[in-house]
Amino acid sequence: MTDENNEWFNLKEINDGIWNISDKTGVNSYLIEGKRESLLIDTGWGLGNLAELVQSLTPLPIKVVLTHGHPDHVNGAYQFPDLYITPEDMKLLNTFYIKDTRQGIIENFKAITPSNFSKDDWINAKITKTSPIKDGNVFDLGERKLKVIKCPGHTPGSICLLDKKDEILFSGDSILARPVLMNLETSLPLSTYLKSIKHVNNYSANFSTILSGHDEKPVNTIVIEELIKGVSNILEGRIEGKLEKTRFGEALVCKFNNTAIIYNENNL
Repeated sequence: MTDENNEWFNLKEINDGIWNISDKTGVNSYLIEGKRESLLIDTGWGLGNLAELVQSLTPLPIKVVLTHGHPDHVNGAYQFPDLYITPEDMKLLNTFYIKDTRQGIIENFKAITPSNFSKDDWINAKITKTSPIKDGNVFDLGERKLKVIKCPGHTPGSICLLDKKDEILFSGDSILARPVLMNLETSLPLSTYLKSIKHVNNYSANFSTILSGHDEKPVNTIVIEELIKGVSNILEGRIEGKLEKTRFGEALVCKFNNTAIIYNENNL
């Protein structure tokens, strides 16, 4: 890595041909290399030269798939020409490429941007080719395939990606070993999220590891069962979260053994 990228990124090889790229804020991207092409999952804030780093790891053509449209996952998408996202989150993605929006976001990062970072270039960045994906689509990279699994809830178009070869589920922000945010303006009802987690759980025999959008370590697969049971109990009135102040306003927080969920009582 260049000195600039050493400032911003932490690189870890998970398996042969699979890398975790985490940035200074704790957001994860993942690079998966096949025989014909490579797939990058999420792009972080875009404050470091992610494209340069990825190109140093693989000589193959790179496609980028976005697990959802939140800014900490899509603001680096402008560095790549071949993007994929669900139609449901396309509008959300475009929101974070409005100049005024980007101007506001960058003010939060004044103290930690890499030394060679260009604020003006970042604010004026544009995305190019964007293609829609849906549940069941497969990215065939050559001797490695990743399947799209829809998981609406955290956002309307959230997805997970399944790599059966390495038994890995890339879960974005839908499944975490930390609070799953279901109290945002983009969040769908908790009942929709429950259906989504059950849908993901249908593939549980095909993965033994979960790699999320924010956790430093692999997530224990038991969190899916905890989320299904916990959210079911909330919806059926058996348990209720504790009202707490979060960075996104007051919300109900319900903690389980290995994960938690933050939600609003008016969005069940």
